[in-house]
Amino acid sequence: MEKLFRGSTTKRRTFMTCASAAALTGLLALTGCGSGSPSAPENAPNSNGAAPQEGLDQVSVGLIPITDVAPIYLGMQEGYFEDEGIQLSVQLAQGGAAIVPAVMTGEYQFGYSNVVSLLIAQDKTLPVKVVSNGSSSTNVPGKDVTEVAAMPDSGIESAADLVGKTVAVNALNNFADVTIRNSIEKAGGDPQDVNFVEMPYPNMPAALERGDVDAAWTTEPFRTQILEAGGEIVASPMTDLTENFDSAFYFTSEQTLQEDPELVERFQRALDKSFTFAMENEDEVRTIIQDYAKITPELAETVEMSKWYPEINMDGLRALGTAAQKYGVLENEPDYDALIAK
Repeated sequence: MEKLFRGSTTKRRTFMTCASAAALTGLLALTGCGSGSPSAPENAPNSNGAAPQEGLDQVSVGLIPITDVAPIYLGMQEGYFEDEGIQLSVQLAQGGAAIVPAVMTGEYQFGYSNVVSLLIAQDKTLPVKVVSNGSSSTNVPGKDVTEVAAMPDSGIESAADLVGKTVAVNALNNFADVTIRNSIEKAGGDPQDVNFVEMPYPNMPAALERGDVDAAWTTEPFRTQILEAGGEIVASPMTDLTENFDSAFYFTSEQTLQEDPELVERFQRALDKSFTFAMENEDEVRTIIQDYAKITPELAETVEMSKWYPEINMDGLRALGTAAQKYGVLENEPDYDALIAK
């Protein structure tokens, strides 16, 4: 079988249905509304500025520059991907909503995205296929990687106090909306009476300090930056939703899966080794995030770290899908079996 995306001369083939193509057009339009465009910084490890290595497949993966993706950088550092015949090129974006279209069009072979973005893509008939878990909750309220923070003078102390408030999120009608609304309802408030404002994660600490927003849905390292500036955690939506919550997945397109299943298997094996290494070597994680996430050694020592389990928590995925449909982010009940690559 012909290798897809091997080297720079391989042709990309497209076989999406007309419905999928139309859905992709809509999704591309959404990514232009502040959710970030993919880019490839020259200083990213093994980015597309690196010289191709003979005998290795040139493979692109779309990532977000947050602490959650540390294992994949460690895997490159430890040679796990090269051991599988892969030279990985990292492409950075602000959020998973921008990465999904790039994977669907074949610009990238793999991507990292929050789970809701992938459920939305499937809801719009895009052929997304999850190949691995991405990152998971710490299971500790108040000490999770992605939480809602506010300043002490905001009057917000819990999820119930978010009613009627303005909350910064990295993407509208997505992961934050679903989980925050669930926390508000669980606390006895009206889940619809909250105003979400979209902004990049790096802008949230300053926006909170200025009082531009009442609270912020934030992830590391920005979560800890807010705390060091005097902010407080007021809600832990991931732990509120389910135990052992998986927040993000690595995924590919059905096209890549069908035409080069062996590449997918090699990527999965390298990723599995990377997860194991990250879970067993916290010091290495805290060192490497200083590079790609551009944070100081002092901050790297204090941020909360995700858990990395290769296996997907299907009960948690179903709970998230149910909530996403309940709050109007999804139109249809997700096809969980079709979402996960077999």
